[in-house]
Amino acid sequence: MSEKKRKRRDEGGGRPSKKAAIAPQSGTLRVEFMEKNGAPGPVLAATPGLHYPAQILFKPYASRGHHPELLLQSSEHPRLDYTALEEKDGSSDSFLKDYIGVFDPATGKLQVVEVPKLTVRSTLRSETEEMREQIARMEAAKETMTARKHALAAEFGSKKSRKAIADITENAIMRSKAGDPNAGPKNEAVASAVLHGMADSTAVMPTKKELAAAVDSSKPRPQPNLAAEYPADVYTIDTIVGSELMRLIEIKDWVDATAQGMAVQVASKFVAKRILKLAQTKEFQKLKVLRYIQLCINFNAALKTKNSKGPRQIPPKDKLVSAMGPSTPGPVADAIRRKFASEANNMPRWHIDNLMTHIAAAALIVDNFEVDVNDIRDDLRLGNREIKQYFYELGCKVAPPTEAERAGLKISKAEAVNHTIAKLKLPLQFPKMKVGRTSRK
Repeated sequence: MSEKKRKRRDEGGGRPSKKAAIAPQSGTLRVEFMEKNGAPGPVLAATPGLHYPAQILFKPYASRGHHPELLLQSSEHPRLDYTALEEKDGSSDSFLKDYIGVFDPATGKLQVVEVPKLTVRSTLRSETEEMREQIARMEAAKETMTARKHALAAEFGSKKSRKAIADITENAIMRSKAGDPNAGPKNEAVASAVLHGMADSTAVMPTKKELAAAVDSSKPRPQPNLAAEYPADVYTIDTIVGSELMRLIEIKDWVDATAQGMAVQVASKFVAKRILKLAQTKEFQKLKVLRYIQLCINFNAALKTKNSKGPRQIPPKDKLVSAMGPSTPGPVADAIRRKFASEANNMPRWHIDNLMTHIAAAALIVDNFEVDVNDIRDDLRLGNREIKQYFYELGCKVAPPTEAERAGLKISKAEAVNHTIAKLKLPLQFPKMKVGRTSRK
């Protein structure tokens, strides 16, 4: 059977079969720049590492002001929410402007218009709903705390503060009269708490003990189990760490390294001194709590301060994960951020104190509720007074080490000056509430 040979194509010969859609034109080309008139127009959208269905429709939103920003949002996907925003990271490329042009061959006119460049991101809807629920809980807690503060000031405050609270309550009630169409939203929790605090003759007036308990419950610390019969039941792992984080935290690399006789490099002195012992005794639950301490210390070190009085800022997700350690999974960093950050995704003073008391409580769990606070103080870059106060807030007894404790720590009497032992014993000893004196005239 003979095979047909394919003919050789002439090199460089033949014209391409495709033709330009617009034939070359002679003459002048008029370029017209189109000004933005506020109406939505075309955009350039980048989808880094993201593939989304082409049929999804986005709803545009624009902010007002001198520098309006455009937001595109879509919730048509059954599980994901898509948002498109202008992302400016401060680099030189982020300040470049983008344009598109439309050419009309009939008139020879090229219309050019500036367009925003957006980046499309996706979020899991369950996580978004969880954030909304957390914001709602924080708002409710804020209102409750305000009511408690007003009630406490009405009971123990000066004459001037009681009069100010009475004026606030009266104004709030007047604004909320029935049938008034211009009445503002009722703050029944605040009004009820203040009225109860001011009605000295009523039988429902809260006692000093009840007010003190209300103030204690609003403090930035984990909630203690006051009915506990043993110190281990006052602050449990579920209260301090949480079951979700305990499932996410991995310790296999620490266990494998210690089994092979390799040192584990961590930045925390408190953590470094305890890894080997807990891994060898196979106390894996405490080892997870120890890693939780390391993650929280790294989270605290990653916070940025814009000014001395304002809240500390949390870095973006990628930078936060990198700062918390190269082996930190993204979900773990997210879970810690959600646990301690405010609804504005930053760290005011109350939230910083809440983070510190959780670290202190976790250290108590690791050290069987008797801990030398020296290393944890240095890891958190705190002073002696600050670290003692955090353990006081947990109900601990804080004192210098005894001779037996100095022997166990292998330190001299001179070295013991910088060491303090915090012990969690029953009954708990919380700081006493300060009561302000009323002014005499």
